[in-house]
Amino acid sequence: MRKRDRDMIRSIATRDRPGTSDPAVIEALADVEMQFGDQIPTGTYLDMIANLPVVHPEKVLAPVLLVRGEYDGIAAVPDLEEFFNKLPNGDRQFIILPGTAHSVALATNRELFWHVTRAFLTMPTPIVT
Repeated sequence: MRKRDRDMIRSIATRDRPGTSDPAVIEALADVEMQFGDQIPTGTYLDMIANLPVVHPEKVLAPVLLVRGEYDGIAAVPDLEEFFNKLPNGDRQFIILPGTAHSVALATNRELFWHVTRAFLTMPTPIVT
């Protein structure tokens, strides 16, 4: 188990680029998360450190929207490009969102994330493939 507290949860929003996440959203997240206690399992965290990628891209057959924040301190562009280029489905997009860090859904500019997600999910089916 790994200890966590409110400051650790806040660090999710400040470690990459302070000011890119909405403080009110982070506090709401911390309020909910802290209800579950001050410890979390280490399994996923250890996998992220030691076993990346956790998913083998050549096995992903579904359409993929790969989103990265401009200031993401965790997911480096070259690593994501390598992953993206191994995806077998031609129905894939790689988007870098300006003014956001790793947690794009918590970002002050989170509407950019929701916009590209809606656009990806509502894209017309190609006539010719």
